[in-house]
Amino acid sequence: MLRHLRTLLVTPLRAHRGRPAALLALLAACTALALIEYTPLTLLQNALFDRMQRLSPRDRSEMPALIVAIDEKSLAALGQWPWPRQTLARLVETIGTGDPLAIGLDMIFPEPDRLGSASLKRLYPQLGRIPLADPDARLAAALAATPSVLGISANKTLLHGNRSALKVTPVISRGGDAGAIANPFAGALASLPALEAAARGQALLNAQEDPALQDPERGVLRRVPLMASVAGLPVAALGPEMLRVALDAPAVEADIRNGRITRVGVDAYRLPTQADGKLILHFGPLRADRIFSAVDVLEGRIPPENFQHRFVLLGFTATGLQDRVVTPLGEMIPGVDVHAQVLESLLSGAALTRPLWLRLAEGALLITLGLGLIAAVPRLPPNFAVKLGLASAILLFLTGYAAFHLGRLLFDSASLVTLLNPVFFILIGNTLVASDQQRRLAEQALQASREAAARVAGELDAARRIQMGLLPDPAQLFAGETRFQVAAYLEAAREVGGDYFDCFMLAPGYLCLCIGDVSGKGLPASLFMAMSKSVASALLRHHPDDLAQALEEVDAALSRDNREMLFVTSFIAVVNVETGMMDYVCAGHDAPWLLRGQTIQRIRVDQIGGPPLCACEGFPYRHAQLTLEPGDRLLLTTDGVTEASNGQAWFGNERLERLLQENTQGDTAAALVEKVKDAVRNFEAGAPPADDLTLLCLEWRGPEAPLPSPQTSTST
Repeated sequence: MLRHLRTLLVTPLRAHRGRPAALLALLAACTALALIEYTPLTLLQNALFDRMQRLSPRDRSEMPALIVAIDEKSLAALGQWPWPRQTLARLVETIGTGDPLAIGLDMIFPEPDRLGSASLKRLYPQLGRIPLADPDARLAAALAATPSVLGISANKTLLHGNRSALKVTPVISRGGDAGAIANPFAGALASLPALEAAARGQALLNAQEDPALQDPERGVLRRVPLMASVAGLPVAALGPEMLRVALDAPAVEADIRNGRITRVGVDAYRLPTQADGKLILHFGPLRADRIFSAVDVLEGRIPPENFQHRFVLLGFTATGLQDRVVTPLGEMIPGVDVHAQVLESLLSGAALTRPLWLRLAEGALLITLGLGLIAAVPRLPPNFAVKLGLASAILLFLTGYAAFHLGRLLFDSASLVTLLNPVFFILIGNTLVASDQQRRLAEQALQASREAAARVAGELDAARRIQMGLLPDPAQLFAGETRFQVAAYLEAAREVGGDYFDCFMLAPGYLCLCIGDVSGKGLPASLFMAMSKSVASALLRHHPDDLAQALEEVDAALSRDNREMLFVTSFIAVVNVETGMMDYVCAGHDAPWLLRGQTIQRIRVDQIGGPPLCACEGFPYRHAQLTLEPGDRLLLTTDGVTEASNGQAWFGNERLERLLQENTQGDTAAALVEKVKDAVRNFEAGAPPADDLTLLCLEWRGPEAPLPSPQTSTST
């Protein structure tokens, strides 16, 4: 059952080298990319973008925005929050003396001061009609005297104390209605009307829809609204509103195209946004050198000149006031620094973007790479396929980092690599399976080839034994013979060869010597050699008195069924062992060597020699005679001697003649054969033989010669 289930699951994946399954995986990948906001890939995407920001944070060396912090030091010196409005008024007045571009208060004053006249008279009725100073009026006066911006906190539901009617400068929409597109809020918690009236502007403080949750993905703040819709009214965030006040511009502007907010800013200072007006902020590291303690400002330890022509943000940095966010850089920073970084981004024009065309380009790249892998991977060897997959992933990541560093574009290479992985793994898995199957088939073929080679080797070895068995052993054949000695040696270049020799008593007192060399090597030559030897032996016995006639009939018999067009050279001699008279014929073979005392000469065959057998059918061969003297040695060779090679030169006739002249005087036939054989093999120096090597030597001692000292005959 499990086996059938496995077959049902695996078979579709392996069909057509996995291409249909890979196409389905690519289709699923495209769907996941289109709906990425609803998939876990968002976490991977955010992690990649955060990593890019860590590698290349925004440069904050310029300091257009400063922070006056209500920190632990200030709380310890001036008491717990909220401070009296007179204290805040003095702080705003002190900052204002430095002539800042704008002062932004990252805080809200929805209730009257607890030390105001109305609050004190409720607590102490005996104060009656005594005139008391109004702290809220003091703060309002300070706000009116400076380019100040107050904040509002928007809420999704209209809570107690919230208002839907606000005294704000609405955002001007160009190309559509920004209030209908921006993130909507039902109402907002704002400051007292008197403070609103005194301030130059009022702006949105919310960094997130739910400040308590921050970002549901790891609690990291990545996107900041540059504007929002509060009760249908488009309201700018603190950073753009402070820039508007500093430039004395009529309003913050929002550019709209195709129902999407594309840019928000003031005059030429605009930043690209997402469709709802949120900015993907390129964070820089927290700069402690631009944060001043409020108590230091109040007590004159920070000269007001530090605030000249700068944006000043008044906000909380004390841990107990819980106004902190986590950035993609991994830092926990005070919320007021987010507004400072928005201001810096507006002034420098530095922002991260992920436009619609980039998402479309990612989809097109996913399809292109996916189809490319589907087309290429099944055709490549596994090692090249793996390299192709790694190269594709590396190329995507390099493209992502280049887009970030060069254009501040958020190219999602991590999601593309993740979505391409199933496509690649399906294809490479099928490639590995196919490769493994091919390997197994190759191993089976190799094993079958080895078995066949072993069978052939065995058959060739048997053929060699049979071939060698066809050759006579002169030592046994002429044991006890005193008139002559015959020695021979044959070594095939391959398992079997085309050389042969023969020696036998043609008639009482007549010794026949034959040597031959078939064209070619290997098994065909060995078969033709066996036939040549047998035919020659039979016909020589049939014509013992006419060697030329016998050779012509051998030629005719061999040519009759010679479909492979082979030919054979041959030298045949018949020696009268009583008189030394030798009758001989030659069919294209090398002339034998005659060693007589100190003289070495070659038997002349030029006048009687003819072509090799089967080369010219019907050729009239002739014979010649030679009288041997007692002690003469006749050496017959094949071209395996003269054509032996060491890779640079041939052994040749000259080298053979010097060998015979220098080292063979007085040697028996057996010793002569051994020396020539050793000289040839030493010359080859281990190189494989170029041709079969055959030696046949006759030593004629004379009629009834005394038995020589024992010599070792060379075996065939």
